[in-house]
Amino acid sequence: MKKTARAVALMAGALVALTLGGCTMTTEVDSRVDEYRAEAEALADEVVALIPADLAPPSAPDVESRGRMVQNPVSADPSPEDSVWWQVDVYVEPVQRPAASEDAATAIAAGLRDDGWEHTDARETAEGRRTADAWSKDDWYVEVTWVRSEEGKYETVEIAVLSPRTMRGDHDEIHS
Repeated sequence: MKKTARAVALMAGALVALTLGGCTMTTEVDSRVDEYRAEAEALADEVVALIPADLAPPSAPDVESRGRMVQNPVSADPSPEDSVWWQVDVYVEPVQRPAASEDAATAIAAGLRDDGWEHTDARETAEGRRTADAWSKDDWYVEVTWVRSEEGKYETVEIAVLSPRTMRGDHDEIHS
């Protein structure tokens, strides 16, 4: 009887240990952040390459590439399950001549359209001086912001590439 009680106690202890051990195990998260980063940076380069040579910037564009996330509404502490995306922002200074920004945006639009991107939105800011054209394809988003020519005003083209959302995973550098 003592052996049976001891065996039952050992099995119960093992069951409790397994149950508690399972509670402390972390769930592996299927994050595609690294893949999306590479794709977003390559796509940004492709979009810049759509600018015709006669409008090409005299200097290399400024590029910002980073993971982004919305603040977790439940906790201020980032979690591996948080929804994130990769974003690349490129600031291009085309050759400075009248309508350079608009002409560069028109060339980019033609290239995106030819590649199957769908024009989804356009909005004007800065009292109509700046126009942002939005493009989407396969859950990816590209925004091209260009400036209307105005005497004495500098012209730029801004390109934003946003990946589809994925889970943050072990990317501790991504936070809101």
